Amino acid sequence: QLLVVNSHADWDHSWGNCYFSGEHAAPIIAQDYCFVRLQSDETLTELKDYRHRFPVFCNVQLMPPTITFSDHFTIYGGDLTIELIPAPGHHPDHIAAWIPELRLLLAFDAVEKPLPFMEDAASVQPMFATLERFLSLKPERVLCSHGKSTSPALVEGNLAYLREIERRGRSFLRTQAPTNAELEHAATLIGYPFEDVIAGNSEPVDAAFYSWAHDANVRHIVQWLMSNPDMNS
Repeated sequence: QLLVVNSHADWDHSWGNCYFSGEHAAPIIAQDYCFVRLQSDETLTELKDYRHRFPVFCNVQLMPPTITFSDHFTIYGGDLTIELIPAPGHHPDHIAAWIPELRLLLAFDAVEKPLPFMEDAASVQPMFATLERFLSLKPERVLCSHGKSTSPALVEGNLAYLREIERRGRSFLRTQAPTNAELEHAATLIGYPFEDVIAGNSEPVDAAFYSWAHDANVRHIVQWLMSNPDMNS
């Protein structure tokens, strides 16, 4: 039986749901909040914008998942088991798939090369917890949606990158109190430029996107630290 799983409600992970109706009908499984996001005004507005900019989206119809869960969801397939587990951080509705018999982790957008991306300051602690949980599973292979990697070392690298931002952010906040305007260039403030992050990377990188993502990550972590001042002593 064909089953469809939405890792989260981002366009490149869920807007193909409309294919799985009619003659191609199949159950679509996702976390509860994915259902909410796919019916939100924000997603409707985003789809209208994409239809205007890119003809390929003209036939897309938003179709929410048909089976949702709040915590864990297990698919028993005889010799293999697929465990859908919460993996928030990139987005609150993000999940991962763990196949214990193969020690294979499908991390989707929770792990990324050269660096992951968090939605906001509230996502910082969940992202740390997600990456630490991934490592506790001791996977032999990790597949991510962006990055062309199967190495568990990528999870360690993503976590080390975020912890380095945290370390530099703590040091910075001991003597500085940045304004919101200054935080637009947070990576410069803490002395962690994008060039340092990708130093040694031998593969082509979308510098425009990932430099923006890096600045956003630094801003979110600094904001998270500022909202928890006791953590900076």
